[in-house]
Amino acid sequence: MRDRIEKQGVESLQPHEALEYLLYSFVPRRDTNAIAHALINKFGSLSGVLGADAKQLSEVTGVTEAAALFLSSLPALFRMYLEDRTSHKMALKGRGATRTYLGNKLFGVEDEELFIAALNVHEEMVSCDRLACGTGDSVSVTVRRIVDYALKNRASGILLAHNHPSGKVRPSQADVELTYVILETLANVDVALLDHYIFCGTEYYSFEEDGKLGKMRKTKTTFKDGIMYYE
Repeated sequence: MRDRIEKQGVESLQPHEALEYLLYSFVPRRDTNAIAHALINKFGSLSGVLGADAKQLSEVTGVTEAAALFLSSLPALFRMYLEDRTSHKMALKGRGATRTYLGNKLFGVEDEELFIAALNVHEEMVSCDRLACGTGDSVSVTVRRIVDYALKNRASGILLAHNHPSGKVRPSQADVELTYVILETLANVDVALLDHYIFCGTEYYSFEEDGKLGKMRKTKTTFKDGIMYYE
């Protein structure tokens, strides 16, 4: 298999073969092919295996503690790699570069998280932080925290990004309503909400590119019975 990787690349491997290769150094004197198949059968896919925690992985027969720890740490290592590569090769100027940076931070994250990036008047990123972590498919954050972050970093514009672990990249109604409130509130302190991204796997959704932010800037809202209506 090492010869195959050397000649044809890792891309030539099937998912179970890639797992088999990864397990070589951590499961001595065992048939790692059988263990790799057992892992994929239990977790459904290669990504499912790498998304499992060490305790879940160690429950599969033949998986050592060292192997479980190694496999479960790979998504975080991938994010570190992507972030490091991005920070060295990009000036992080402009929304496209910052979007890529934010997408890398959310790559492979199993729970919903919200990141915020502050940009100056030249659209250079001056700061970026994880603002909130959720559980599963939900995350909550107050608009006050977003405004405070923007003012603290003297931002001219703000970019928001969160992920949808559920597999649907389109915004929910709650996403739309929260984005509108953030847009209006930031405008009151002379800070622009430049975009709000949603990442799901290799896909992303942009409120700005879809035209939703433009419509929101021209929209008036009213509340009735606790429901927001757009006019």
